[in-house]
Amino acid sequence: MATILLQNLLIQVDEQLDRVSQEKNLLLIHNLKRIRKLLQGKYHGNPMHIAVIISNCLREERRILAAASMPVQGPLEKSLQSSVVSERQRNVEHKVSAIKNSAQMTDQDVKYLEDLQEEFDFRYKTIQSLEQNDKNSALIKQEMLALQAMLNTLDYKRKVSDMICQL
Repeated sequence: MATILLQNLLIQVDEQLDRVSQEKNLLLIHNLKRIRKLLQGKYHGNPMHIAVIISNCLREERRILAAASMPVQGPLEKSLQSSVVSERQRNVEHKVSAIKNSAQMTDQDVKYLEDLQEEFDFRYKTIQSLEQNDKNSALIKQEMLALQAMLNTLDYKRKVSDMICQL
């Protein structure tokens, strides 16, 4: 059963790769090929290992969802519900929430920058290999302009991120 499920997973990755190949998203194509190769190389000899990992992840997800949907009704929670929360506590909770949101946004920004950097690196290496064969191609010149724009965007976003971190 684990072997069949692993094969189905690889088929799904292949279908996504076919779909993305039509969109010409080089970074996503590269990542999907890398994922497929990793899945095949690491788990082909032992498909039970990935089945156990996925099963554990799904079990943990079910536990989290069940815990989140159940109302918490301990003694402390009941007393907090019945009493009026002080203004100071609400302010602290608001500040904590704002900090959490800020941290999440920063994490998203960092992830976006990492993805953009990875895409830039991949495209730069690709254009370098193409440039050795045909330096005068209009496609290469166009790609070089796009890479320069990406580089400028990366540089700007890093500077903004550095300024924010200094605050």
